Amino acid sequence: MAEPGNTAVTWAERMELLKDSAQQRVLNAPMPPAAMEQLLADGKAEALGRFEGSPVRYMDRWWRVDDSGWVALDEAASARLDLHAERYRAATAAITPEKEPLEADVALPPVQPEAGAA
Repeated sequence: MAEPGNTAVTWAERMELLKDSAQQRVLNAPMPPAAMEQLLADGKAEALGRFEGSPVRYMDRWWRVDDSGWVALDEAASARLDLHAERYRAATAAITPEKEPLEADVALPPVQPEAGAA
């Protein structure tokens, strides 16, 4: 890719530079809690679990909440948390009971007449 000041830079390369610059600004500034709540509601971000202080995955990074809002972890911390998140999800899946079958799905034994009934 050509340098930003070089006239040989294509529009696609400029757009990529702008995208990277915008992404870095987002990752380096705390995000307001309401903004993260909206991202979670829209399915654009994913919480690790349903517990207070659960980290959230957004823009290929994990975020944690603090007094200033949601803060992105650096790449190394996000990579470590990816491993722990995978283990957490596997453990949660292992102890979560399977969905209870509906009554219509359960095979009931045939009704036996009571002894002595005619």
